[in-house]
Amino acid sequence: MGHLQLRKTTKRGNDEMRFTSKGVAGQINMFKFKDKDTLQFVYYCPSLELSGYGKTEELSFEMVVSSIDDFFQYLSDMSMDDKQKELKKLGWGKTFFNKRFSKVFVDTDGVLQNFNALDNKVERVTLAA
Repeated sequence: MGHLQLRKTTKRGNDEMRFTSKGVAGQINMFKFKDKDTLQFVYYCPSLELSGYGKTEELSFEMVVSSIDDFFQYLSDMSMDDKQKELKKLGWGKTFFNKRFSKVFVDTDGVLQNFNALDNKVERVTLAA
């Protein structure tokens, strides 16, 4: 399948992916924050349950992209049925992604909770392939 080319985009929407003969296309939403205990930058991709961290935003971004690339390399060796089974375990469906996260939530004041983010600052980032 080759190296997965992910780029940040301003396009917002649901997580989606399409498997084609050339690889994977789609978009993935992530959260970026600075951990208040370690002061490490963190990118977290809830739809794939993957993350990356580092002393700089660049290092944490490189780590999460590498993790996502490894995940899709793992999927590339599977039949379509096995890919669908693996993705279903993560909450994906054939037409849309819909998953509730029990540990991460927005409280009644609209503040994202349980991310351990410095000053509760969390930025949403979308990657496209």
